[in-house]
Amino acid sequence: MDISARISLKQTNKLTLTQNLVQSIEMLQLSNVELAEKISLELAENPVLEEDNIAVQQPSNSSDSELFSSVGKELSGDDTSIKGREDWQEESGATTSYDASYDDKKRNFIENAVAQKESLKEHLITQASLIAKDQSELFLLTSIITSLDDNGFLASGIEEIAKESNVNIDEIRNAVKIINDLDPIGCGAANISETLLIQAEKLYPDDEVLLQILKHHFLDLEKLNYGKIASALHITSAEVIRKSKLVHNLDPFPGVKYSLKKIRYIIPDIEVRYIDGEIIVGINDDWIPKIRINNYYKNLLKQKKIDDKIADYVKEKLNSATNLLRSISTRRESIIRVVTAIMEHQIDFLIKGTGHLKPLVYADIAQELGLHESTISRVSNNKFVQTPWGIFEIKYFFVSKLKSDNIEDHSSDEVMSLIKEIIANENPSKPVSDAEILKELQKKDINVARRTIAKYRSILNISSSSVRKKLNLIKNEETK
Repeated sequence: MDISARISLKQTNKLTLTQNLVQSIEMLQLSNVELAEKISLELAENPVLEEDNIAVQQPSNSSDSELFSSVGKELSGDDTSIKGREDWQEESGATTSYDASYDDKKRNFIENAVAQKESLKEHLITQASLIAKDQSELFLLTSIITSLDDNGFLASGIEEIAKESNVNIDEIRNAVKIINDLDPIGCGAANISETLLIQAEKLYPDDEVLLQILKHHFLDLEKLNYGKIASALHITSAEVIRKSKLVHNLDPFPGVKYSLKKIRYIIPDIEVRYIDGEIIVGINDDWIPKIRINNYYKNLLKQKKIDDKIADYVKEKLNSATNLLRSISTRRESIIRVVTAIMEHQIDFLIKGTGHLKPLVYADIAQELGLHESTISRVSNNKFVQTPWGIFEIKYFFVSKLKSDNIEDHSSDEVMSLIKEIIANENPSKPVSDAEILKELQKKDINVARRTIAKYRSILNISSSSVRKKLNLIKNEETK
């Protein structure tokens, strides 16, 4: 073999590996509902796959035209290039009977499969596959896209993504900029202010005042400090208000409209039980069709007289099916490992119910299992657990640790719940300040910094007391 041939072969192997990694990443983030849909599509598109509970070994004359008509269409635009079915059948020795219920069962499953709208990540990956200059860039874009949260924001920092992908940080920044420009505009941003600025730069590129407000005065805009912004930019407050109305045309959470959380009914992906001191974790996938590769097609490749085009087609479909089955198996094992580890940390929740979560972060589980934090994030995203106390998203069980002077640490969700309760009971005409919230928490022996209270208010999408007071005054004026 000459040098050029060896180089070509080596490059092909690298691309195949990259495609498999991309599929593994995609499979890991799927919920069971999404997995069922993907399997239904694969059953319809890949003739070497079959449902495991169907007794089909070899197709006969009656099914060849249905299962292999796509071969000719893919190779020549129609199926006239393939030999007559009877001639091909005789030469390849395929003469056994075919279970006629196979097509009916496949068709019924596809028709009854849960209709699922395209997710944000699917929508972005589809666009990325069209514009990526090569397979390496597609893999990088896919890695970043699959790390986005439901709002379309980066769940991990650029530095962390660069470390995970072993890619130069400048390449990560360039990839993120590509994602910023995909539909919906602004995905891949780090936060609300960044995504609004990205959108404004696309929609209002010549409005320098608006861009300056979003770039340098966003916090004041949030607090409705129009006078302060006007003074800094040497314009009137009325002009600032007019610009702020343009912000209402932008989307602070560009990914939400694609969020699968809008599904009315939730089907839990995992079930967790606590029986006789033992944690039992099971995947709720009995309703998902089990698939396998029909051995007939493996044996078909051993036939000496098989047409070369058909042989190449079957090899391609066998490789695709094998990779799919491997990815499904890896996904299942990863979910069970991660959820089991989570529940071992949150055993008090299993025993006592809500309100008893212990501090836990992705890094804890990642280190324990020898996995990357992004893997834990993908397993946890968009998947739900059936517990003795109800159905919860996996992410619910991750709560940050809040240091205090007490012997026992409090979790962040406990403190946020108390903050939400305090504000809900406030006097609308005199909203409680962060300092007053701090005093209420101290009465419960919870000592935190005021900046922590402000941070948790932000997470809960609750404005400061001054902004809440202004909004209440505006509402009162509107009702007069």
